[in-house]
Amino acid sequence: MAGVNGCSPGFVDINGECFSFRPEVSLDWEDSQVYCTNTSYSIGLAEVKNANTHREVYEYIKTYGLTGSFWLGASDLEYDGDWVWLDGTRVERGTPFWSLHYGVLGTYLRLNSWSQEPTGGAEENCLALDSGRFFYFNDVACDKMNHPICQEA
Repeated sequence: MAGVNGCSPGFVDINGECFSFRPEVSLDWEDSQVYCTNTSYSIGLAEVKNANTHREVYEYIKTYGLTGSFWLGASDLEYDGDWVWLDGTRVERGTPFWSLHYGVLGTYLRLNSWSQEPTGGAEENCLALDSGRFFYFNDVACDKMNHPICQEA
């Protein structure tokens, strides 16, 4: 039963794709995927593969005053450093998707240097739109509590 712009009730059309933002729900990454899969019309956590869609998702979050970070449907759980969407396609690396990281101290970054995420190694294996990074992609620990964005089939 399609609603406005062809999306089902509870979903919004963003750049031709249907997303459901769930700021009232805070779950870890795995439970967010289960939550989305069990939501009517949803295929699971959202896959934001297009730079224009990424920008429109950001605009939606800002326009409606949504707070907190949001889970997306990608991880490098199978092979560290190999970021894939739940559909098996690879996550595009670099700009304009991934946030920058400033390393003041740390073993994997030089002192006072900039690098581009993902930088979490084996400790951060799930993909989020990070509110602390202006909703750019960031690899975070999968047990962190964030809000799911579900995607319609």
